[in-house]
Amino acid sequence: MEQETKRMLMERLDDCLKVHADLLDSQDIGSIYELQDLAQLHYYLKVEHPFTPAEVEALLSFQDPLEVARWCKEENTHAHSFPICELLNEIRAYERFEPAPKQDESSQTFARFREALASDYFGFREQALSWSRERLFDAAGEIAALSDTFGALLSKYTPVKEEMDFFLQFTHPLQIISRYGPFEDIGQAMKTLYAERENLIDEAFEPPAERSSLRERLQVAIRESSRMGVPDPDKKPHHEKER
Repeated sequence: MEQETKRMLMERLDDCLKVHADLLDSQDIGSIYELQDLAQLHYYLKVEHPFTPAEVEALLSFQDPLEVARWCKEENTHAHSFPICELLNEIRAYERFEPAPKQDESSQTFARFREALASDYFGFREQALSWSRERLFDAAGEIAALSDTFGALLSKYTPVKEEMDFFLQFTHPLQIISRYGPFEDIGQAMKTLYAERENLIDEAFEPPAERSSLRERLQVAIRESSRMGVPDPDKKPHHEKER
């Protein structure tokens, strides 16, 4: 059982590193160095660190265990050891970082949601590779919004099941969500989009001239709800972890 749990953690670490690599801003030197540090930490955790069963379980409890381990490493003052469980408490990790979904129907939905987002994101990127330089320039804002939304949904917020079920109806859920960004608070934005789901569906069937107007109204609603923090009355409260 311990070996199986450790294997699950190793796979999660692989997935997390791939996500961070895909979100890399290749024009930012700081981001490149940060990814290099993450890759080195990833190697250390997979090859060198003598995990205890408690450490494996602890890291698996987070949505992005690699990011959590990075913060543990930055705060580690032990010269010859890396006591992960102790460091998790020191950095208040259970308060600061998004937990992994519980292993129930909701977690299965979350796995499907992540797969749908990734498929949409990488499909869009592959399509963009064939675009002309002019079209890429014109779509720079759209590409940036898609990347930012993808990263935020995977690392800063776990949608509730109702939200995920709704967006899984779309062929391109990530593109649907990102068109209303940029988002100051991805959690509040998702709540607002779900609350406005009937209008969001209507947009797809509106004439082009009216479509932009509806989109603007939804964007205003998202900004206002982010400032006011108004909860969605259709759902139970869901609190986003502070990063």
